[in-house]
Amino acid sequence: MTCSLTWARRDESGKRRQIEFKLVRDKARWTIHRERFEPREPYQPDAADWEALLDQMDRNLKRGTIQTRDIEIVRRLSRAESPAPRPNPPPPR
Repeated sequence: MTCSLTWARRDESGKRRQIEFKLVRDKARWTIHRERFEPREPYQPDAADWEALLDQMDRNLKRGTIQTRDIEIVRRLSRAESPAPRPNPPPPR
């Protein structure tokens, strides 16, 4: 399966950044476009990026532009990429 999605978000300084996600079979590639006329760079997504991607994929699934299998692959990848939750330390006595 192949799908490509892009969206924009603002960084801490208020500048607009274009984030692009490409899925080819089971391989995901994230890139970020920081400035106009600048090359795209590899990007390490955070939890908010994975959430934004899944939300956009749900909307595109309703439109019929992506397939259910693509969402399943991305959900599997997001679980594999996200760090395991740390157990809470016991309260001090």
